Amino acid sequence: MSKIKTTIIIAIACIAAILGVYYEYHNQVSYTDEELKVLYQKYNITENDLKFARGELPNYLEGTIFQNNSRLLVTETGEPPEGLKEGVDYDMVMSEQEMSRIIKEAETAYIEKYGVDPANPKLDSYNGYLLPKEEVDRLMFLNLITLKE
Repeated sequence: MSKIKTTIIIAIACIAAILGVYYEYHNQVSYTDEELKVLYQKYNITENDLKFARGELPNYLEGTIFQNNSRLLVTETGEPPEGLKEGVDYDMVMSEQEMSRIIKEAETAYIEKYGVDPANPKLDSYNGYLLPKEEVDRLMFLNLITLKE
């Protein structure tokens, strides 16, 4: 066999081996408990951040009109559309502006109480781990993980 054919065969075998290793280890990121503790300290992750990510804290809208069994109708003006009847089609109507105010107040109160911003959590769940978003970004940048849509 000629040297060129031998070189091509060796190159193809090397590429196949590299791709095989990449395929086997891509998305196989793992952490020890100690490594996670270090990451949590590095990124100022609190116990409440962890509880929030695990779903152990109450929903931030608890205690608002959005966390009950009332049929709430939200319109631009706060007026119900023509033809709808209170008690039949809806229990309460409010404007989009009022809804936004209630949500913002609930977020503010939640942050004050738990120190967690429900609109911007610090952790992402990946492969069974709760990782700081910065760590997930780093792993994606290094092409060690890909996130599934």
